[in-house]
Amino acid sequence: MTAPSDPPVAAFAPSYALSLAKLAGFVVSVAALVWVVGTNEGPYTFAATFGLAVLYAHGLELQHEALHGIFLSGETANRLAGSLLGAPMLASFTDTRIRHLHHHRHVGTPADVFDRSCRDFASRRALLLHVFDPARLPAFLRATFVLARGGRPGPFGSKSLARARTEHLALAALAIGLIVAGGLLAPRLLVLGWLVPAFLIAPPLHFLMTAPEHLGRDPASRDLTQNTRSYRAPAVWSYLVNYDNYHLEHHRYPALPFHRLPALHALRTGEHPGGRGYGAALREVAAAIAACRRTG
Repeated sequence: MTAPSDPPVAAFAPSYALSLAKLAGFVVSVAALVWVVGTNEGPYTFAATFGLAVLYAHGLELQHEALHGIFLSGETANRLAGSLLGAPMLASFTDTRIRHLHHHRHVGTPADVFDRSCRDFASRRALLLHVFDPARLPAFLRATFVLARGGRPGPFGSKSLARARTEHLALAALAIGLIVAGGLLAPRLLVLGWLVPAFLIAPPLHFLMTAPEHLGRDPASRDLTQNTRSYRAPAVWSYLVNYDNYHLEHHRYPALPFHRLPALHALRTGEHPGGRGYGAALREVAAAIAACRRTG
């Protein structure tokens, strides 16, 4: 007999039309804000730059669904969409997918080397480096260099290694082209339309999006109810994180389309609107970081 908390089989049917609408909304919104940055000065420019940072972080959350192969129909479509969504922050599809699926397999164990640990928050410097992630660009360049030389910078099979190499080289060529062309033709647009929002503002925003998923829960437990957190959030925030605030449900049913996660959470818990919210989750995250600082 099906457990009361299990979703019905029909809930696993993806909504590709909804995903295409999300993808189109992302592309159109980015293009519109880039146009604003390129044609305006003053407050509008700063607002558009911040908006681009929000969208770039949101793109990683949409890419997450493609990593699980349920954003669009077929492996190629998910790879192309995921590559586009991750491109502004240099999150290549196959490399990110391999690391993310490793996390799903090993969550709650020492082998989960891709999730956060106390070493990321042991000091103020470590905290700032983790939240602002200045190593993102150098790490991408190092991985690209290793892949270009035929190396294996992760747990890749032969097929995924070839795909990761192709994606990294293509993304590196795109980034170099943008930097050269932008530096020569539109340096202000390059800086305010990509470099500042993608590498200065979006990383801490993405930290706020993802930190409540596991941080402050028990990292040594294999029980998803102990190592993973779900929380309610306003509709706008749930959309920005692509409903991944219902993270326990996502880990339990990683093949479930993300827009179905809120309904599954309600089915699992029967929570009314007064249940745990984002503020409570952030307080637990802050307490966990403070504990790491004390013991570090």
